[in-house]
Amino acid sequence: MIVSISHKALLISFKEDKVKAKAALRTFGICAGICSGIIFLGCNDEGEVKVSQGSNTQKSHIEQAESLDKASYAGLEDVFLDTKNIFADKNKVTLLVFGKNNCVYCDKLKDDIKDNATLKNMLQSQFVPYYINTSYSKVHNLTFGDSKTSLNTAALTESYVKSPMRPTPTLVFLDFQGKKIYELPGYIPSSQLLILLEYMQSHSWENKKEEQIAREINNAFS
Repeated sequence: MIVSISHKALLISFKEDKVKAKAALRTFGICAGICSGIIFLGCNDEGEVKVSQGSNTQKSHIEQAESLDKASYAGLEDVFLDTKNIFADKNKVTLLVFGKNNCVYCDKLKDDIKDNATLKNMLQSQFVPYYINTSYSKVHNLTFGDSKTSLNTAALTESYVKSPMRPTPTLVFLDFQGKKIYELPGYIPSSQLLILLEYMQSHSWENKKEEQIAREINNAFS
């Protein structure tokens, strides 16, 4: 017996599988994980939008990307610096906050900073903070110590965000040479964020490996 399957039936089956796949992605739009004993919450990469990318990017597209990028942290322009030029300060820790559009936990982090004067003041006075929206692509000029380089947003993210699934927000702390001190994947409450910032600004992390730094931060949270 010969069984034939029509082209129409194949198309219907493919569309159904595609719908199921999209539904599955939405189901896992919010991810939770555990890193160094710390529970974190974050958003995945679904819904990413690239405004400008490639070598033939038009000037208008670059300006649009930069404008949209700054709009990502509206109300916190006095905290986060323009990511076009990312630099370090010998007396301060550089903080890269990787976020994206439609990320509930990114918005929650920004609201925490707006609502907590202590957090806001500490970021302004003790850190060199940047909010990097991974939903857009732009060129970032980095200056760390005597080293200068330029990376687009995707390359910058790949260079510094090493956590599985790369949840947003992810906080990356860097020293004057651009070396990563500590990476925090996901959102934590403002009370814990304050503890983390106090640890970083105290420079207690100096001359220590990342594993030891992570243990000390975890102990400070408990």
